[in-house]
Amino acid sequence: MFNRIAIIGLGLIGGSIARMVKKKCESVYITAYGRKPESLYNAVKEGFIDEVASIDAIDCKNVDLFIVATPVLSSITIINSLLNDPQLESGALIIDAGSVKQPIIDFVINHDKAHRFVGCHPMAGSEKSGYTFSTHSILTGAWVIITPHQKNNDADIAAIKNFWEMLECRIHITDAATHDKMVASTSHLPHIVSSALMECFFSAHNDVNPFDMQPFIGKGFKDMTRLAGGSPDMWADIVLSNNANIIAVLEDYLQSVIKVTDIIREAAQSADRGLLCQYFEEVQNKWNKYHA
Repeated sequence: MFNRIAIIGLGLIGGSIARMVKKKCESVYITAYGRKPESLYNAVKEGFIDEVASIDAIDCKNVDLFIVATPVLSSITIINSLLNDPQLESGALIIDAGSVKQPIIDFVINHDKAHRFVGCHPMAGSEKSGYTFSTHSILTGAWVIITPHQKNNDADIAAIKNFWEMLECRIHITDAATHDKMVASTSHLPHIVSSALMECFFSAHNDVNPFDMQPFIGKGFKDMTRLAGGSPDMWADIVLSNNANIIAVLEDYLQSVIKVTDIIREAAQSADRGLLCQYFEEVQNKWNKYHA
């Protein structure tokens, strides 16, 4: 177990990690760094953080593990700064919690301390952001994707794997390119579709008082648009960093929208209810494979 941990970015994920670490091993000393450290004092009062400081004054001395839990593009800058810090301990490890992995690895791979960085992505969270919404339960049972690169060694990967398992997470190890391609479909596309649905809704009803729409909004609409409430800063970085994979899955999605539009049009013209039943049955069968 790591004895001293620095969490850079004490938001939803960083805060949840801190809570779980203290729950599992109260003696671990945790320092949290943020752009507004004064906003993190509640975490100290609650006992999940031992010390807070400015993100511009990170102290690498005696730290065993750095957890960078900021938006992807700022994570790259922070990780590079840590690797360049002469006070970085020889055995210290750096992990991140970002939703895109390949750009970070591409940036650090030629650094002489690249082996100190191990890419990680906890598949956890919500549309809420900030320490206030952090909780132990976010990580419990969640998958964490670890994306080692060619300069990592087995002992360090094992140490990071053990760390996440201690936090009650499940582990999957793969390469960064595979990770980025997969999450484009399973994480990034749903957020963009949710945002587009929200935009479409307001475009169609921009002259209607939102209060007057409430009786017509059920759980399905709320479920479908929940993700649109996510952090714009975080999602701007994700989309820029994984744009090629996201564009590819968006193009596939558009083809699916065109397909169902054509089916609906044909069914309406021919009064063929069976076409619609067939479509929904095919989709339901695919849904069942992933929700068994």
